[in-house]
This record gives sequence, C-alpha cells and structure tokens, in this order.
Amino acid sequence: MRVLAAMSGGVDSAVAAARLVAQGHDVTGVHLALSRNPRSQREGSRGCCSLEDSFDARRAADKIGIPFYVWDFSDRFAEEVIDPFVAEYAAGRTPNPCLRCNERIKFAALLERGLDLGFDAVATGHYAIVDDEGNLRRSADPLKDQSYVLGVLTRAELDRCIFPVGDTEKPQIREEAKRHGFSTATKPDSYDICF
Repeated sequence: MRVLAAMSGGVDSAVAAARLVAQGHDVTGVHLALSRNPRSQREGSRGCCSLEDSFDARRAADKIGIPFYVWDFSDRFAEEVIDPFVAEYAAGRTPNPCLRCNERIKFAALLERGLDLGFDAVATGHYAIVDDEGNLRRSADPLKDQSYVLGVLTRAELDRCIFPVGDTEKPQIREEAKRHGFSTATKPDSYDICF
C-alpha cells in the first residue's frame, strides 16, 4: 500500500512512519509548512509545526530511508484555521484551533492531495484506533488518547487513515524511537497552538 505519512517532527509521527516501513508499505513522509514566514511561529514552540520541527521530521525520514517532502499549506491554514480563530476570539469565544487544523488541514487537505497523487492512505502519529468495522476508538494509552480531536472526520476519511501508534502506550513509543536512533525520542510533547 502507498502511504503518505504526515511527519510533524515529533516522536509519535516518526515511529508511525517507521512502523509502516517495517510492515512493508511504500511510505513517503511529508511535513506541512503552515507559515511562509518562520518568524510567525515561535522557536522552541511546544506546538507541532515550527521550523525546528520540519528539521526533526527530515532527520527521522532520512534514518528510516523514505522520501520526504515539505508541502506548503500556509494559505489554507491561514484561511481555515487562523482567521476563524481570530474572529471567534474577538467575539469573546474560546475556539480550539488544533481541532480545526486536524479536521481541515491534517486530514481533509492532506488526504485530498495524497489521493490526487495516487496514495492509498494517510498515516499520522495520533493516538487513536480505527477498528475492523472502520469505527474510531480510543487509544490503548488513556493518557495520550486523541480520538476526541478526530471525531470530526467522516467515515470516508477514516477509511483512508492509519494510526500506527494508537495501540501502544507513550513510554513504549519513546523506547522504540530510541532503538531507531531518532533525536525526537526525548522531545517534549506538543500541547500549544503553533501561531
């Protein structure tokens, strides 16, 4: 199967890509550039899309031995995530830009382009499981479960998604990353917005 592995630059997406290669899939890594101006994203960000993260993703792809690309989704990110966030915040509401980014960018836009290029599926390092019937389920790690942010995905999108780390707890993912020699093995988890 031809799989497009979204590589955020974190430990989870690196291990997800490595697992797919080990399973015999034809894997290509891609990092999403969400800003044309790196200064608009904080250095040392605890988010998932800083310039530093793109370098970490490339290093992991090189170690795994897969092709790696950076795709510019900055216009779509601004239009579908940042602008609505600013409008909602200005109206006195507290939006969740990460939820919208997962829905509109990390899955809809990425999957659309991936399918156009002939990929069969998109894989990420999200902690979630798609069961044999195609239903979204919680991760094996209740402390890292991310199924709640993926609940907005359609059945058609879920049918094309793979979550290779969803069946494993985070400490084991970090150990696996160390065995691969990934520099991200001890990298802190992302938990903040990236802009």
